[in-house]
Formats: sequence, structure tokens, C-alpha cells
Amino acid sequence: MKSSLKCILLWFGAGLLILILGSVIFILFASDHFLRQVAGEKGSAKLGRGLSIDGPIKINWDWAKPEVHLSGLHITNIGGSKDPNMVQIDNIDFHIKIWKLLEGQLNLPDITITRPIIILEKFDPQTKNWDFPAVSQANVATHAALPTHRGNFPIIDQLTIIDGKLTYRDKTKDVDVTLDISTASGGGGDEGAFTLNGKGALQNKTFIMHAQGGSLAMLRNGGEKYPLHLHVEMGTTIADVDGTFDDPVKMEGIDTKLDLRGDSMANLFYLTLIPLPPTPTYQLSGHLLKKGDLWTFENFKGKVGNSDLEGNLDYDISKDRGFMKAALTSKLLDMKDLAGFTGATPAPRPGEKTSATQIAKAQKEKASPRLLPDMPLDLSRLRATDMDVTLKAEKILAPGVPMDNMNVRFNLRDGVLRIDPLEFGIASGKIGGSLVLDGTKNIPHAETDLSITHMKLKQFFAGTQFEPLSAGLIGGNFHLVGDGKSVAEVLGASDGHVGFVMSGGTISQLLVDAAGLDIGKAAPILLGNDKATAIRCAVADFGVTNGLLESKVFVFDTTISNIAGTAHVNLKDESIDVKIEAEPKSPTITAHAPIIVTGVLKHPSVSVDLKETTGRAAGAAILSVFLTPIAAIIPFIETGVGKDSDCGALIAQAKGQASLPAAKP
Repeated sequence: MKSSLKCILLWFGAGLLILILGSVIFILFASDHFLRQVAGEKGSAKLGRGLSIDGPIKINWDWAKPEVHLSGLHITNIGGSKDPNMVQIDNIDFHIKIWKLLEGQLNLPDITITRPIIILEKFDPQTKNWDFPAVSQANVATHAALPTHRGNFPIIDQLTIIDGKLTYRDKTKDVDVTLDISTASGGGGDEGAFTLNGKGALQNKTFIMHAQGGSLAMLRNGGEKYPLHLHVEMGTTIADVDGTFDDPVKMEGIDTKLDLRGDSMANLFYLTLIPLPPTPTYQLSGHLLKKGDLWTFENFKGKVGNSDLEGNLDYDISKDRGFMKAALTSKLLDMKDLAGFTGATPAPRPGEKTSATQIAKAQKEKASPRLLPDMPLDLSRLRATDMDVTLKAEKILAPGVPMDNMNVRFNLRDGVLRIDPLEFGIASGKIGGSLVLDGTKNIPHAETDLSITHMKLKQFFAGTQFEPLSAGLIGGNFHLVGDGKSVAEVLGASDGHVGFVMSGGTISQLLVDAAGLDIGKAAPILLGNDKATAIRCAVADFGVTNGLLESKVFVFDTTISNIAGTAHVNLKDESIDVKIEAEPKSPTITAHAPIIVTGVLKHPSVSVDLKETTGRAAGAAILSVFLTPIAAIIPFIETGVGKDSDCGALIAQAKGQASLPAAKP
């Protein structure tokens, strides 16, 4: 039985050898034209796509390892592509160990590929140009491009690629990558590290890349992790990856260190499709992992401008729209570093590496007469991916503003961004609420709803000469709805209301003088001659219609006078028109002059209308006029400074038409 089996194996081996030798002899003695014709017909039939070899086919015969030369290889593209060919290779030169084929092993001592051009395109989830229907049922293409095991990868002792170009386009994600490979080489020995150098374009942004991995022998060896170092530069954005792959052929089991740095995190969109706002220079380092379709950047730490940042981030690419989930924290957050969230450009700091574009934008904004940011919103970024990100800051650096902490959550789904909660601890009080930005339409729709509760005025002047002379609780609310392509456009077309209230306060005349407000002889009417004037209550309630902010209530009740006014602010052109009048309570003051504020938001002009003076009126007369819409202001007074505040008493008096102490004749 054994001898019969041995005989069968011998005959089978001999037959296989004769078949291989016959094939080689056929190729050796067949003409170029005949070989090209057979390759074209048979290859095209197998692929279901046009395959041709336009140049000569040459074989330098050697019984151990013949040398094969092919030139002018083409594989046509599918319909709908702007490129006629999916694959185009000028020359392929390789040796092959004939006797290893008897062992079922593809062994190439060396292979050199000259000027290959490969274009991979994904038009929709079902249409990809690397799918070959004629062989898809047998998974031939999949196994050829992506072996089931690393050990199935061909044995290549030396691989060299010269002057190559690889293009990848994914229309479902608006990705367009082109890589020019200047050189790529690798050896089969344990010491033959694989290297690749190239440059290209991603989303029309140029980049350069250097990659170095283990040897080609390590690539085939499934028993050990494959080391890889990757260095990418795109403008001022630099990424370094250093670690290992469990399976580099399938891009599985990635376990690396990732270092990122650049002049703005917004530029990471071109690498990741994650829509981040403009930031100052940043540097982040952490642990990058990939399991299946889930990328994880864990325990990363670094700096963004003057702010520290750390946290964990997951990015799921299993669906056409990626989904990022992140939890970020900061021990010290500089508010200047958040300018990009409002559409402004973060101002460059002394000694900070900043791009010329960023510097130009910051200088343009500084020179602009407008205060509101007018940088257009990039809707393509809002629509590119989904995210759920929380950002918490323990302490906030905001010169002149006593901010304590921050808690914000960004939820972006299908082009609609919801920021809720949007909370800041400020002056022992809180600013809290939400903001919704709908980017599904060509002109975005925005809605914001914020409230201010129990802010202490004194803390805004901590450490200054005005601190002992300032007091009071501040509250209010802010609700606006509008459409526009920038913050300026949204506010310029907005509807809603804005209201503020202060109770139990004091204000210093020294503070007004220090602010440079030219109110001249009218200052004593507003503040008296004392160092500090008590303010029982101040209420400002504004309606907003199509970007025009108009006062409904604008009153101050001080120990010196009752002050009221009218205010009109056009958020379209940022013009201001404010008039403030006072009814003094002191009999020693015989006349008053209105204060006029004009100009624009960025550069207001304050003056006194000395031409207009009126006789003394009862102190409560102004309140009876300007506290008419009681129902509109009671809610935010009660939530902002409390219903038991001095404002509550003031409203009660206005309701009952009670007279406040009037000036004596």
C-alpha cells in the first residue's frame, strides 16, 4: 500500500514538474505578441476588466531562477472614473525560484517595479473599483490583495519601487489622497528594514511622509509584532507614530505612541475628517490603538496655546460617517485659546510658532472696524463626521474676568451641533444654557439660550482700588434665533431678547473716570459726589427683531437719582444709539443733561448733550414709564438675583404706583 502511494506521489510530482517545465518552455519560446494576446484575453476574462501588456515580455532563462521583464501593464478602470486606468506600470522586473513552486511557494528573490500608478476609488458603499465581479464569488481578489494569514504573503527577498504614485478617493467621505513614492525598498533578511519616502496631497493639502518598518521576513512572520515608525508633515502639522502592528497586512492590532503638533488643531481635519475649531499652537502625545474599526487615542496629554489638555478619544469608522467620542479635561484653560469656537482667530503670542495665514487673519480681525466675528462657518466640516465630546476645565485664565470653571458638551449628529450643557462658573455665579447650530442647510440656523445667575460684581475688580467700592448681584438671560454663515450674520438677522439685572450694588465714580468716559458735568447726576453710589436695582431688557436690539426696560434706581434711557443697537452694522437721562433725588441739583452713546460696538463714543436740560421731575416718574412691562422682566429678576432682592421691592413699588422719595422743591 505504501509503495503504491509512493509511486502515485512520484508520478504526480513528475507530472507536475513536466507541466511547469512545459509552461516555462512554452513562455520561453512563444513570441511576445502571442504572450501579450494570451495575457490580455485570459486576464481580461478573469478580471472582468481590460488587462493588457503593451510592451515587450522578456525572459532571461536560468534553470534555478529565471529573470522576467514585463513592460506597459494596464488594468482599465470602471465607468464613472475620470481616469481610464486603475493600474498602470511601466516596468516589472523579477526573478522567480522555479523549484519552490513545486512546494506551493511563491518565492521572488527580488522584484523591481518602475513607475507604477495605482488608483483606488470608492464611489458609494457598494461601488469600488477594486471589486472585480468576475472573481468576487471566489474571493480571489480579496485573498490576493489581503492574505488570510501573514504567512501567505509571498516570499520576497528584496523589493524596490521606483517613481510610484498611489491615489485613493472616497466620494462618500470626500477624501482624496495622492502619494508620490520616490523610493520604497525592503529586504527579506532580519536586518533588511523596509523604508518608504514620498510626498502627496490629501484634501488638496500637500504632505510628505517617511515610513520605516521591519524586514519583509518579519512581515510574513505571524509569530511576532511588526514594528513601524511613520513621520508625516502636512504644512505645520506634524505626526509621528512609533509602535507595532499585530497584522500589518490587515492593519489590525495597532499599538503605538502618537505625537501630534502644529499651529492649529483645525488642520487635523485634513488627516482625520474630525471638525475641530482653530486653535493656537498645540502639542499632544498619547497611546494610539486600533481594534477592528475602532481607533483609540488614550491617556493623551499636552498643551494647546497656554492651556493644558488631557483625556481619551475613540473614533469609530465602521460606518460611512465616522463617530468620535471624547472626554477632555484641563487643569488650567486660557480663554484666549477658545477664540476659534466663536469664529475668531486665536491671536498669536510672542515667541509662538504661527503660520503666516493665521497671523494675517488675526491682523485683519484686529484692523477690522467690526467687533463680531465674521469668519464663515465651514459646513463641510459639520457634515463630515459625528461626535460626542465633553470638555471640563478646573480653572480658567481670563484676565479681568473672574471665571472659575467650565463644563461643555459638544454633540454633533448629521450636521446638527448641540452644545448642551454650556456652563461657566463666573464671579461665584454661573452662566449656563445651550446652543444649537443646524448645518444641514446652505445657510445655517442657530439658536442660543443662556442664563446668568448670582454673579458678584465685586469679584470683577478683585485686587484693584475699586474692589471696596463695588458690590451687587448680577443676573439675566439671553435668547436669540437667527440664520447666517458666520456669527456676525447670525446675530445680524436674529430675533429674541436679552435681559440683565443688578441688585444691591454700588458703583464708583472713580471707576467711571478710569474708564475714560467723557460724561463731564453729568457725572454727579448719575453717581453723586461720593466715592461710591448705591444702586438699589438696575434692569435692562431688550427685544431683538431682525438684528435690531431695542430697549424695553432700561432703568437704574440709585440713592442719588433714578436713571432711565433708551438703547438701539443694530447688530447688522454694529451701530449704537443710546440716550440716558436721570431724575436726581437731591434738591441741590437743579438741572441734568442726557448722556449720549453713539458709534459702533468696537469703538463707542460717549458724550453729554448739554443743549438739552429739563426741569426737575418726581423721582418715580421715570420708573412709572420704563417699568411698564413688568411681566417680561420678573422671571429673570427672580432667577438672576432672587425675588427677595431690592429689585423685587422696586417692582412692587412700580406695580402699586408708589412714589419713591422725590426731590424737594
